[in-house]
Amino acid sequence: MFGRHAAHAESLLDDVQWQFLMDPSVPSRSCCCPARPMVKVIMPPAPGRPYPVDLWLCGHHYRASRAALLAAGADVEDLTTPRHADDELFAEVA
Repeated sequence: MFGRHAAHAESLLDDVQWQFLMDPSVPSRSCCCPARPMVKVIMPPAPGRPYPVDLWLCGHHYRASRAALLAAGADVEDLTTPRHADDELFAEVA
């Protein structure tokens, strides 16, 4: 009665997207809301905090706070792209 439609029988996600979703080093929730994190932000040390801090932000909250993060000198790692995509690109050129 409630079988899957043939058009949806195949996976809608490619291997790269599955790797992102199943990566154990990425938390299942952002620091800001219940959404999955899209970026890892590394906040530099600041007065009163002598060590860097990791923030896991969803896409919406990252876009909303991008200017403040830039002003604070934060490093941002995009979690939606393969970690070594540039390495593969440069390997093809060499």
